Amino acid sequence: KIESREERARLRGIVKEFRESHGFTGGVIIRTAAASRPKEDIISDLEAFHAIWTDIRQRMESSKAPAVVYREQSLVGKLLRDLLTDVYTAIRIDDPREYQRIVELLDRIMPGMSSRVKLHDKPYPIFEEYGVQAELDKALKSKVWLKSGGSIVINQTEALVAIDVNTGRYVGKKTTGRLEDTIIKTNLEAVKEIVRQIRLRDLGGRRGRRRAGQV
Repeated sequence: KIESREERARLRGIVKEFRESHGFTGGVIIRTAAASRPKEDIISDLEAFHAIWTDIRQRMESSKAPAVVYREQSLVGKLLRDLLTDVYTAIRIDDPREYQRIVELLDRIMPGMSSRVKLHDKPYPIFEEYGVQAELDKALKSKVWLKSGGSIVINQTEALVAIDVNTGRYVGKKTTGRLEDTIIKTNLEAVKEIVRQIRLRDLGGRRGRRRAGQV
């Protein structure tokens, strides 16, 4: 699916060089996401998968059937594998065993990031510490209050997602009290919150089945 002949040749060259340097005889699939990515990133992925493959071979040869030779990563590991970038300054985990597994995973695939993994060992829940629980509670409600006193109401149907903006208790500045000021102020505040809620609730959908309603 990579249309550029030069890019396909570059990727094949990287894989060929890696296979020869590591004595790797197994097959390699390069996905379209690798297009235009730096050689260092591709080599890093190849080394991580090669380490997994080597471990599987060793387990296969030393284990007596029936035995587990490979176990898929946890949900946390999958998320970090697919989404982690240098933008993240810290990764906080409240389970000691999961913390150790993630450190070992990052040591293999992104060594420079493993030091950013922090163990949350405080007596109160990690979700409360960082306000996650409050955001989850909001995400389960159709009505979201705005700082001004207005609100947005999110109604999800099979065909679309309708988002209604209400001024509520907000009546504009006391000096003017004009309806136009109230509407503008509420809409400007609602736009930011709507964007946030769309991302928080994943309302856009990856398959384009939903679309935003009128505001």
